[in-house]
Amino acid sequence: MILSDLGEFYQKRKFDFATTLQKAQKEINLISNLRILVALLLIVAIYFSFLNIVFFLAAIPLLIVFVFLVVKHNSLYAQKTHLENLVKINDLELQALQGNISGFASGSEFIDAHHPYTHDLDIFGEGSLFQATNRGNTINGKLLMAQRLSYPLNSAADIASHQEAIQELTATTDFRQHFQASGMEMDEQRHDREQLLEWVHLPSFVYGSSRNKILLTVLPILTVAAVIAAFITSAVKPFAIGLALSQWIILGMYSKKVNQFHEYISRKKSILEKYGRLLHVFGNEKFKAGILKKLRSRADEADLKVKSLASLVSYLNARLNFLTNLIVNSLLLYDLQCVYRLEKWKHENSANLTAWLDVISEAEVLCSIGTFAFNNRSFIYPTISSELTLKAEGLGHPLISEKECVVNDLYMGKGQAVLIITGANMAGKSTFLRTSGVNLVLALAGAPVFAKTFSCPIINLRSGMRTADSLKDHQSYFYAELDRLKSIMDELRSDKPLLILLDEILKGTNSTDKQTGSIALVKQLLPHPCLAMIATHDIVLGDLENQFPEHIKNYHFEANIENDQLSFDYKLKRGIAQTMNATFLMKKMGIIPGD
Repeated sequence: MILSDLGEFYQKRKFDFATTLQKAQKEINLISNLRILVALLLIVAIYFSFLNIVFFLAAIPLLIVFVFLVVKHNSLYAQKTHLENLVKINDLELQALQGNISGFASGSEFIDAHHPYTHDLDIFGEGSLFQATNRGNTINGKLLMAQRLSYPLNSAADIASHQEAIQELTATTDFRQHFQASGMEMDEQRHDREQLLEWVHLPSFVYGSSRNKILLTVLPILTVAAVIAAFITSAVKPFAIGLALSQWIILGMYSKKVNQFHEYISRKKSILEKYGRLLHVFGNEKFKAGILKKLRSRADEADLKVKSLASLVSYLNARLNFLTNLIVNSLLLYDLQCVYRLEKWKHENSANLTAWLDVISEAEVLCSIGTFAFNNRSFIYPTISSELTLKAEGLGHPLISEKECVVNDLYMGKGQAVLIITGANMAGKSTFLRTSGVNLVLALAGAPVFAKTFSCPIINLRSGMRTADSLKDHQSYFYAELDRLKSIMDELRSDKPLLILLDEILKGTNSTDKQTGSIALVKQLLPHPCLAMIATHDIVLGDLENQFPEHIKNYHFEANIENDQLSFDYKLKRGIAQTMNATFLMKKMGIIPGD
């Protein structure tokens, strides 16, 4: 699907959902007006029912109709919210096709200048890979997406199973968007999930006691029987009153704990219903991929259990109504009955709740990458190799438009484990390093990459491209860079295979010292299992190919100066760069005098 077709696809979906939304809004307005009319008629019927029984009889169906209209209005309003989200989703995708991804979460909260590569490769933040790929809305869904882009999957089999799932989801736009829209309805606060998981592990104070179980069964039966009997014979009334009072005495003994219990869990009712909604949407879809079938099986079970928990919380919330509270607590020990059932739910399901909620997070990540794959149909799924080689044809940066992106081929492995890449300013060295790194990150997350072919091993990625100083840690820029290089060498000396991306290393020292140190560092890489790309302006590093022709190869990006104009073709070529442009640009901008 080409870009124009993709735009038409999202435009049509946006129009269709907007049309349905307009119809839903009209129906909501109609139901609202009918509800007001029925409410007025109901009030009149109740008022005159004291004068004539006919009005009392008329009030009953009016009450039923009013309740129906309330339920219908709530249902339509939920549908309206869902449709608004669907319209927004397709509008955001249209904007993304034009290069504007600012409407999606940037993941700036995950920026870590000390991470081995995410800061250098713009994985998080405005205009980042996270912003381009993530379509999750829950806090843990975003967190899992961040982890997937920060740490590779464990094995080739794991990556293959994720590729299979993502390929299947790519073809299910309707499901992905409905799932995403349901996630947008979440009003999840930062600690909601954490507090819910803490709650299920709190000790019970009602459930688990055989005495309480007997009390909650026998006392309500005796009380209800005594109240019924009191209507038949007045002699039973004192006994019925005594039983009702005894319930309030028992409730008083537990009132503080019940109130604390209720205050804690009642705030989670809405979020539980939203979790349940997401699980229901996912559980209703049929899948073929192994991971998706496994997640769906867990979602089916979780859907019913989480909905059950939300219902139990709703029942407990009924105690907030004074009349309801007075009646049911006098007859049924209602507060303790609700607490008992909630604690029973905890006892039976606490071990599974984390896994159930993790279904939502994993589904959001897979659906996000599925959308990314759908929006980039020309991208391919990489091959995971057991050899320490990285091969790609037509490699481009996934965040640059295909129309504008200049692609290159890449080979690293036997015969050229270290690439020295020279070139002028703005010629494309840093972009090429980021292109290689970002595509590897996608490949090891099970996602498609921007290339015609791509083969890579499961390898840890380490970079040194954007080192920053730290006032807080009393660390200079140069020392921060040395610290990064030390951590890379420490890993290499433990024989951990690495892909290393270094851009203009040792920038914080003088040119002679920088040159000597850079050459020494490159030589230190050679005995270890690594692939390395080193971008530099220092063409002297190119002499290393003559010393180590079996391991080091020179590549470059060239700048062209013709008719006093500077241009770049951004194509990677063999050999050492011949043209530098700093002096030319300074003259062009009037910083220094021209010739």
